[in-house]
Amino acid sequence: MTLPTHARTVVIGGGIIGCSIAYHLAREGRQDIVVLERSKLTSGTSWHAAGLVRRLRPSATLTKLINYSIDLYGALEGETGQATGWVQTGSLTLATNPDRLTNIKRQVSLGRAFGLEAEVVDAGQARELWPLIETDDVIGAVWSPADGRVNPSDVALALSKGAKARGVRFFEDTLVTGLRKTGGRISGVEVGSHLIEAEEVVIACGLWSREVAAMAGAHMPLFACEHFYILTKPLAEVQALGKGTHLPTLNDQDAFLYTRDDVEGLLVGSFEPHAKGLPLDRLPADFSFDLLDEDWDHFMPMMENALHRIPALERAEVRMLLNGPESFTLDSQFMMGESPEVPGLFLLGGMNSTGIALAGGAGRAMAEWIITGEPTMELAEADIRRFGPEMNVLAALEARIPEVLGRHYDNPYPGRAMETARGQRRSPIHAGLVAAGARFEARGGWERAVHFGGAAAHLPLTFGVPKWREQVGHEVEACRSGAAILDQSAFGKIWVHGPDACAFLNRLCTAQMDISVGRIAYTQILNARGGIESDLTVQRHGPETYLMIVGAGEVVRDLKRMRETKGGSRVEFADVTSGYAILGLAGARAHEVLQACSNTRVPQLKRFHFAPVEIGLACGWVGRLSFTGEDGYELYIPSDMAAAAHEALVAAGASHAGLYASGSLRIESGFRAFGHELSPGTTPFEAGLEAFCAWGTGFVGEDALCHLSGESGLETAFQEPSKALDQGVSKRLGAGRRIVSLLFDDPDAIPIHDEPVWFDGRVVGQITSAAWSYRFGHSVALAIVDAALDRLASEPVVDGLEVEIACTRFTARASLKPAKEAFA
Repeated sequence: MTLPTHARTVVIGGGIIGCSIAYHLAREGRQDIVVLERSKLTSGTSWHAAGLVRRLRPSATLTKLINYSIDLYGALEGETGQATGWVQTGSLTLATNPDRLTNIKRQVSLGRAFGLEAEVVDAGQARELWPLIETDDVIGAVWSPADGRVNPSDVALALSKGAKARGVRFFEDTLVTGLRKTGGRISGVEVGSHLIEAEEVVIACGLWSREVAAMAGAHMPLFACEHFYILTKPLAEVQALGKGTHLPTLNDQDAFLYTRDDVEGLLVGSFEPHAKGLPLDRLPADFSFDLLDEDWDHFMPMMENALHRIPALERAEVRMLLNGPESFTLDSQFMMGESPEVPGLFLLGGMNSTGIALAGGAGRAMAEWIITGEPTMELAEADIRRFGPEMNVLAALEARIPEVLGRHYDNPYPGRAMETARGQRRSPIHAGLVAAGARFEARGGWERAVHFGGAAAHLPLTFGVPKWREQVGHEVEACRSGAAILDQSAFGKIWVHGPDACAFLNRLCTAQMDISVGRIAYTQILNARGGIESDLTVQRHGPETYLMIVGAGEVVRDLKRMRETKGGSRVEFADVTSGYAILGLAGARAHEVLQACSNTRVPQLKRFHFAPVEIGLACGWVGRLSFTGEDGYELYIPSDMAAAAHEALVAAGASHAGLYASGSLRIESGFRAFGHELSPGTTPFEAGLEAFCAWGTGFVGEDALCHLSGESGLETAFQEPSKALDQGVSKRLGAGRRIVSLLFDDPDAIPIHDEPVWFDGRVVGQITSAAWSYRFGHSVALAIVDAALDRLASEPVVDGLEVEIACTRFTARASLKPAKEAFA
């Protein structure tokens, strides 16, 4: 078959992910699809993956994607005649300490939000389920009967066979050597001297994805690590199970191990704490169905753990120590979506050893994204737009990615932070925060101060009462009755200027942008379906000049949305995030302190107004608003003068507060946050933000909201995986859910996020944000629920709700009003 000169869509990569994307594109009716594979189908990582498929995952997105994958893998053999090797074996996850048991119980509770049942069992029951294990140190376990395994190569071949039956053309031994752009948009793929013109190009080539994306000037921050597992020869204990009988997948995360039976023997793999990074220049150019060298010295500590857990391994003959490369991302979540830099170029990679389980769902989600131009389900945690170009720095990837693999099995404690690749982006007042005793976490590459008690008030981490509770309480009080500095310099800043600036922003944003100079508008950016893409404030600095202040992780996605919305508007915009610091100043004494360090009169501003200000030796402007919900200001200062302003504020009596304090106050005040309460699948009606919509201005998403405002409920093709094949990409956005404030009755209840909310005997929603309330001495939370809406609309407080935390239910009261108003 001869390479074509044109294709509607070119998919680069013939592993399980590329085959899945092609299959789903074709199944949705897309024609003229070409898949290019540098070697043979399933080469690279797919062929040596362990093939484990666990339904129960720590997030809603991952769980939905995997549920769909399992349904698909079960159906593919009947459709294509190609076996996938799907076997439902169940899985068993062990706990050898109380925190691990709490964590796996939390996953059981989360699973119930999606109708997944798992059972907490004791050590004796665990041994009945997995007779080969030693359980002397096991204090509990979770049995998940619906999990299983597949043969990765067979799944990829089944997907490719289904794609070929729908007209997709596959070309093996075809190395992509370049990508072509026209007018900044992807326009073709080069294979040596041959050019395939294309309307869309998809990169899904595993280890090589970062380098292929760079051919088009796109950023795809991935890095590879060596990944190890052993295969044994047949063991009598496994053979005794009988032909066709399988052990469940065993997860011993405290020992960094996973295990399953394999050809009458065992496969034992690890996510070892001290992982080995793999620069791609160490691989030969023709690396395909190849493996890396065995490294028994590196694997031996994991082998010792395995020998303790499975004594029968002492008698096993090791067939091989398999060492195969896999690629990972900076935050351990995979990445997918349209490149922010290159329209028409779609990227999917960094599956972090979950690629086989995710392939079906992720391939479908990517196909729908390509076809509709928008994600069709909640994908914020995987969205490529969470990474800016600065996060593609090779030194950062080389330092961080081995830690990502090594901490794969860490308990996800509140306050957990990565230790490598730190200090990449620092606030202009970073040194001053260090001097004040700040404890930092790396978020989106930025060093963010979370509290000011240092390590002594932070460690050890726990799922219970954190060490920082007392320290944060002091910071909360300063935000109320004192004057507390909150460093918000990581917020994005985007200047917008031009004759059409006002009209452009009215099209982009929900709120009215034709406001007076010196005013600040709180607003959202929506997608065409009415879902919230960003949450921001906009300042008007002149007739043709505005400044957008956006969330720290929203700059890339907002700039992409702005480029797509611009059309022929006479407007320019620029990211100036690094050019300005933002210092919040919250509390009853904020004006007093601000005046004390200024030789000019600080105006008594109305809320959501701003004016010029001098702070010590610095100058900038001050806005009357605060994300804490307390009285206060935001100071906007050129970066080179920020340290001087900070020093003046401290000298005038200001103290400091971190993200934990502002988070507690935010939740008490009912303020929504993007990535928590707000997402592309949440409408302003559901979020209670319809008052910030300037109806009639023609903002993006207005037509969808007007059409859907009378409907209720939110449907996605992934909520009922068994029906997903029939639902296509249709989606309904309405107001059948609402964000509510919760106050827990029991002070021992410590929610984190995502916990299921129960009402009238069923799961009706999930926690989106939670914190300790120093006002009430109990935990408070924001949650999105789809029940008791009539009562919530008519009653100030509704009781009868329960929140399940690690398999224990705690009662809570709910209100549509902010907690500090509703429960006072």
